[in-house]
This record gives sequence, structure tokens and C-alpha cells, in this order.
Amino acid sequence: MDYLVQQKKNLRKSYLLVFVFLFLMATLGLVIDALFGVFPFGTILLIFIALIQILAGVSSGPALVLRSINARKINEKSFEEKQLKNIVEELTIAAGLEKAPEVYVMEDENINAFATGFKAKKSAVCVTSGLLKHLNREETEGVIAHEISHIKNRDTLLMTTISAILGTMVLVQLFAWRSLKFLLWSNGRRRSSKKKDSGLGYIIVALLILALVATLFSLIGRISIFAVSRTREYLADAKAVELTRNPKGLSGALRKIAKMQKNKGKVKGATITTAHLFISDPLKRSVNNKEGFFANLFGTHPPIHRRIALLENVPEEIVLKELQEG
Repeated sequence: MDYLVQQKKNLRKSYLLVFVFLFLMATLGLVIDALFGVFPFGTILLIFIALIQILAGVSSGPALVLRSINARKINEKSFEEKQLKNIVEELTIAAGLEKAPEVYVMEDENINAFATGFKAKKSAVCVTSGLLKHLNREETEGVIAHEISHIKNRDTLLMTTISAILGTMVLVQLFAWRSLKFLLWSNGRRRSSKKKDSGLGYIIVALLILALVATLFSLIGRISIFAVSRTREYLADAKAVELTRNPKGLSGALRKIAKMQKNKGKVKGATITTAHLFISDPLKRSVNNKEGFFANLFGTHPPIHRRIALLENVPEEIVLKELQEG
């Protein structure tokens, strides 16, 4: 596989996503203008919001993601965290990156990790405290190699861009539904004291249409994430093996992740807009354990048993049975 070609594809897709996002926001603005007769105020306002969100995402998107899950920089006085930094540095050299990513830790008992950043030179790798506690060095190397691969392939550029865009769509969606809820509540109170205001009724209908359109666009954004996430995970797994020359490290880590997911809750601070960044689903959604059309459409991660089977070149059924019995 030519990883330079993959990098260029991800860069093109990132530009395309930004263009589509701007187009969707402009369309939503036109809907507002048509419903309320305020052209071009709505269009200009939403394009402005979109541009601000994109610029904010580029400049501080990774920092916002790290802040949202209360990540902290490593403590080099800790043996496990010092070893983690050494592993990141070693694999950075193996991957041919100019600068090692910043290393962070988030306090959570689950085993998980993710990489973020628009540029390789300004990227970051974050792991859970559970990973440091439960994985040995070989398994940790497999996970970090997977995350370094996302940076090398510029997956982090694509996926962080999607996170920033989806965040805006979710905000528009929430604003529309809450405005509608408030107007319905206030209109209900007015009915008890005076006649129904027909003008307010039109506004409520208009807001309902706006809320539905915003929800549709938010769904499109989520499907965009899901459509690219599963393939990205397989590619990063393959690249991780290339970097470490040891498929057992990553497969061993995935085994422990799968077994721990049965007993642990969701990763603290993880949301639908950031779940696709993690090496395994932090929200523990059942769709990620399945395959097929709907799983591919709505799942952020491929089934862990299939990833292990590919890494170890064994039948999926054997791995699935082992995980279920374990």
C-alpha cells in the first residue's frame, strides 16, 4: 500500500468535506431566509458560523477534544507514563515522522486510546489510565503504532475535520429544537389568556421544518463519520503491524479491550462526535459488534473479533467464540 497516496486522498476528502459543509450550511441558511423572508441574512449568518467553526477547529480542534475528556500531559516521574513516551518516540522514528506527537493521559479504567491533530507536527496521542494499567509493553506498542499510523496516513486531519463540522451541525440542531420547544411552551400559556396568535403559529411551523432539516444534516454528518471510520481502522491496524513487525502486540491489546468492554462502562467524556477517534468504540454501541449494511452505515468501528482474526490470520468464528467464552 502507498501511504503517500493515502495521505493525498485524506487531504482531498478533508477539503471536500469542508466544501460540502459550507454548502449544507448555506442551504440551511436559504431555508431560514425562505421561511422567515429575511434573505440574505440567514444564509450569510450560517456561512459565517461555518467559517468560524472551521477556523476554530483548525486552530484549536485537537485541544478542544483533549479538554473535553479531561486529558492531561504525562507525568515523567511515573514509570508507566515515561515508558509510554519512549514508545511514542520510538514509533515516531519508525514511521518517519519529523516530530513526536504530544502524549496525554485521561483518567478512565477502560483500555482505549486515540490520536488527534490537523498536522503531524502538531498532533497528539492520548491513552487511558486503564491502558497503562492493563497492557504490557508489547501490547502498548501495538496500540500506539495504530495511533501513529492514523497520524502518518493523515486520518487525524480527516477525522478531526469531521468532528469540528459535526459539532456545528449538532449545535444548529439543538438550537432549532429548543427554540421550537420554547415557543410551543409559551404559546400554550398564551392560550389560557387570549386567542391564538396565527403569526406565532406560522413561526412554530417554520421552526419545526428548520429543526427537521438541521436534524437531517446532522444525520448526514454522522453517516459521513461512520462511512470512513471502519476502513480507517483496518488500514491503521495493517500499518501498525508494518511499524512493529509484531501483529501479536495489537491483537493482544484488542483481546483485552474486548474482554474488558463486557464489564466496564462508557469512556468518560466521549461523545458521538469524538467516538470515531478512539481505537475501539468508547460508547459501547452494539452496532460495532456487527457486520452488514446497517452496521457499515452506522458503526464507527469494525468488530473487534474480525480485526483480531485479520491480524492473526485465523477464522473469525474461532476468535468470536474465544471472546464470548472468555
